[in-house]
Amino acid sequence: MRVIQQKYYYPNNSILVVAGDVKHDEVYKQVEKLFGDWQPCDFDPFVKWPIPEFSPLTENKKFIANSENARVPIMTVGWHGPDTRNDLKATYAADVFSTVLGLTSSKFQQAMVDGGLALQTQIGYQTCKYTGPIQAFLVLNPGKVREGYAEFLKQVDMFDADDYFTDEQLETAKRQLSIQDVYGKEKTSAYVHTVTFWWASATIDYYTNYIDNLNKVTRKDIQDYVRKYIKGKNSVSGLLLSPKMKEMLKVEKFEDIAVK
Repeated sequence: MRVIQQKYYYPNNSILVVAGDVKHDEVYKQVEKLFGDWQPCDFDPFVKWPIPEFSPLTENKKFIANSENARVPIMTVGWHGPDTRNDLKATYAADVFSTVLGLTSSKFQQAMVDGGLALQTQIGYQTCKYTGPIQAFLVLNPGKVREGYAEFLKQVDMFDADDYFTDEQLETAKRQLSIQDVYGKEKTSAYVHTVTFWWASATIDYYTNYIDNLNKVTRKDIQDYVRKYIKGKNSVSGLLLSPKMKEMLKVEKFEDIAVK
């Protein structure tokens, strides 16, 4: 932690956000009192100590984890996703598509949850400056683990189909994200966290133009995102089981859960 601090913690590589019913002059006095002797650096720390890129996934990795505390089978599948330095357009598509998949009317939810194969499912994307992760989280029906995994793979293979979601679902997802953005600005204590997160993960402009760019996302943008980062791409998959569930399923390795 000290190594990171000494490399990157400089006032000219920082943002200070103060929100609420405050007096500007008083805030500046307090800032000067607290941080006035904090010296800036005369170099770009990201040039002197560049952050390394994540190495691409070169294979599909799969594993089973055992825990006595596991009450239901939990599966996660992760892919390397877009970042805000190299593929801004895909980051917006990722957020919209993740929201589409979360709709109760989506084909994904209907197949997995309404179909009785999973108790809960979610596929999310975290916006990052360096390789944003895409992660699927599934709480599988203990009696239908193999069928649930098979259906999950089937759904992923259909993600880029022209009819996988409707125009109405696309617009509903955008509207949900817009509403979340409005709610996020209602409390200043939460808003300052949002602003600073986007400053660090992208830019302030990325955040201020976020909703406008979400509303520009098309079906093709989502298909391009799926084909570039998810469908047919290497991933890491894990399955959490209790010893009893593992014995019941008769599995020793992840590949054993394939439908026989």
